[in-house]
Amino acid sequence: MPTHNTARLRGLLTAILTPFDFGGNLALEHFPALLSFQRSAGVDGVVVCGTNGEGTALSVSERKQTLETVLSHRGGMTIVAGTGGVSIADAVELTRHASEVGADAALVLPSFFHKEATAAGQAHYYQRVLDAATIPVFLYNIPQFTGVVITDELIELLLKHPNFAGIKDSAGNWERTQALMQTYPNLLIYAGSDYLAARAYEAGGACISGGANAFPEVVAMIRNAYQREPGCCSLEEAQARMDALIAITKNYPLIAVSKSVLAHRGLPRLSVRPPLVNLTSHEEIQLIAELKLAGFL
Repeated sequence: MPTHNTARLRGLLTAILTPFDFGGNLALEHFPALLSFQRSAGVDGVVVCGTNGEGTALSVSERKQTLETVLSHRGGMTIVAGTGGVSIADAVELTRHASEVGADAALVLPSFFHKEATAAGQAHYYQRVLDAATIPVFLYNIPQFTGVVITDELIELLLKHPNFAGIKDSAGNWERTQALMQTYPNLLIYAGSDYLAARAYEAGGACISGGANAFPEVVAMIRNAYQREPGCCSLEEAQARMDALIAITKNYPLIAVSKSVLAHRGLPRLSVRPPLVNLTSHEEIQLIAELKLAGFL
């Protein structure tokens, strides 16, 4: 069973963007501004090189450099490193590196190219990663991207490992997320869907949010409402506000949306890296107009 203290890992974590210039190069000098924007909204920490961070578009050396840059500007924030990938060698190397340089935890995708891999095969991959870690490790369930489901069979094969701390469930199915929380009470379960944030907090879980990149104050309102902070709205009202935001942004590519919106909120204008594409001028004008009309900008 897990032996790490995960108290620091609870709360609200943003799946932070990776800054690229319009040539597709890392622009790590913009991280201080991105992290300050998150801290000012009360975000507890960030996940580096996850889905919103375009981690799979980065080389191993780029992922190491990105994590080290974030750690050097963390300012007390919790830092979780995305370390998974297709290659077991890369995942082990990145997890060991994250442990050595001071990350608080690792978030690990399954090895996702061979869709026919059995639970036993995936367990062997994860066992190697867990053995390489000296920090808590979270399995990353996002089958709509990977085509691989983190099953109960896989979880049971890993459950006794002391470094296995929890799961980020980004499949967006509340029944499954809730079942994970109920079946594995000693694991920390993150909801990876902003639609499920309020229910995740109520059930004793936590939230890793992509939408918090551009609108950290909207997602933080849900956490604050759950904690019944003075002057905050109800939890239902906070989640309804989040849902209204998602209803607008879901019509555009999420990562490109966040980078466009941040430019309109006074942060540097950033690009995505291929194969993703930035919003067209028309899309951005339309998006900003919708967000302004709804009172988000």
